[in-house]
Amino acid sequence: MKLEEYSVCLFDIEGTTTPISFVHEILFPYSKDKISDFIFNGKLDPKIIKELITENRQDIAEGFFSAPILGSDHIVNLQVLVSYLQYLIRVDRKSKPLKEIQGSIWKIGYEKGELQSIIFADVPDFFSRLEERKIRIAIYSSGSVEAQKYIFKHSNFGDIGKYISSYFDTNVGGKRESESYLEIARKLGSNPNRILFFTDIKEEADACTLAGSSVFLMSRPGNHRQPAHNYPVLHDFTTLL
Repeated sequence: MKLEEYSVCLFDIEGTTTPISFVHEILFPYSKDKISDFIFNGKLDPKIIKELITENRQDIAEGFFSAPILGSDHIVNLQVLVSYLQYLIRVDRKSKPLKEIQGSIWKIGYEKGELQSIIFADVPDFFSRLEERKIRIAIYSSGSVEAQKYIFKHSNFGDIGKYISSYFDTNVGGKRESESYLEIARKLGSNPNRILFFTDIKEEADACTLAGSSVFLMSRPGNHRQPAHNYPVLHDFTTLL
């Protein structure tokens, strides 16, 4: 497949533009360490609290978590809320309210200079070349849009967010659902067959392909081994330039 056939390149983050180790060894521990101070000293959006209560009740019903966030007086127990959020981080739950909270915590970390994201060395040049060819760049990740923007703004290669035109999170749908990629195409004003998606997860590739788009499966250092598939594999983006 040739890049010129596409109007949009859609990128996953973890394992595609950014090492998995950065997410799991730096971002997740940072949010876990800071989450207690953030919850006790901040003011959570009631909508986020409501979503967490719903998720918490489901986990209790299924035996995954023992303590409810709500007490008998229907006041949120902040300590239990912190414990529940730390549990969600530990099991790597793709929880929308958790991702919103993590995004807010990481924002503070980036702005204080305590965090700097790691981007694979071939990414900035590839983004620049795509811009030269007038191919739009979009991001689709389970992390909140805010968290995505800070990864590319505060990277080890400086601000490369200048190349990115659109960001999408799971508000458009799950990454393993074909309808999500159709919704992204609609929001981008593009035919799905003009979108090229880069991801490290076969199930995401399957969903995107079902929506009518093309896919490259990334095999970066530290990526998890994927089930058998017929997708073209990339170790980096240099072979596409």
